[in-house]
Amino acid sequence: MPQATIDWRKCDPNRCVNGVCFVKQNCPVRAIIQLDTEDQPVVDTSRCRGRSACVARCPLKAIVLE
Repeated sequence: MPQATIDWRKCDPNRCVNGVCFVKQNCPVRAIIQLDTEDQPVVDTSRCRGRSACVARCPLKAIVLE
């Protein structure tokens, strides 16, 4: 099953509202974790279903399926 990964060259939480990852708030299975505002988000692979919802929702195009 494909898993989402974050391309750190494109990801910049400062470009999201109040430093909170947009996809973290919109992932239907809550697989994107961001411990604090402006921290880099990470993918919780135990929750990721590889359905690409986060890929479509990331405005920075920083998430890919591998």
